[in-house]
Amino acid sequence: MTNTEASFDVIVVGGGPAGLAAAIALSQTGARTALVARQASYADNRTTALLGGSVDFLDELGVWPLCSDRAAGLKAMRLVDDTGRLIRAPEVRFVASEIGLDVFGYNIANAVLVDALERRAADIDQLSRSAEDAESVRCDADAVTVTTSSGRSLTAQLVVGADGRHSLCREAAGIGVSRRTLQQAALTFNITHARPHHEVSTEFHTPQGPCVFVPLPGDRCSVVWVAAPKEAERLYALDDDA
Repeated sequence: MTNTEASFDVIVVGGGPAGLAAAIALSQTGARTALVARQASYADNRTTALLGGSVDFLDELGVWPLCSDRAAGLKAMRLVDDTGRLIRAPEVRFVASEIGLDVFGYNIANAVLVDALERRAADIDQLSRSAEDAESVRCDADAVTVTTSSGRSLTAQLVVGADGRHSLCREAAGIGVSRRTLQQAALTFNITHARPHHEVSTEFHTPQGPCVFVPLPGDRCSVVWVAAPKEAERLYALDDDA
């Protein structure tokens, strides 16, 4: 592609759930919005638990009707002390109906959510898509310039950085980062089980971190298991039966 320039009100950098949602929301206000993000299969088996406010937001964007049939409601949250200590906390159970709600929220596969966001974004005329990576971001006195990997330049008064932990936008804005190493690693995977989950999310608190089973549609759950790095490696090496 030849080097071309285009001007917008807002540029959103990053095509994950946050970037897509921001681009859709901004373009629906009438702002001339550009989304700079590759379009590729979202190879992510993780899930996201969306609480009420997030679901309402996606509904306002016209996204939730495109994916709600593939989400599982969260009617109750169960917390279990699995620390193995002599004196353990009693099991705690929060139920949505106790505060007048049908569910606390919904759990949905990230790939399903991103597919719905992509389909909604494609239907919005005010949203321009540059299906490539941002190569650089430069902040000047009167505008921000985003240069794509093909050499195209886009300018705007406002740039939304939704480009992950190694964010070009954050670096261009001079926002510093404090990092610290945690002796924890997380395994994420999805399982099918013989008994129904009854839309109950169960969180086991272990000495190394939480192990959470979050409902998915059908007799399925997503699992997020936080453990010490060596224990995570051992668990990762096990076969399905083990």
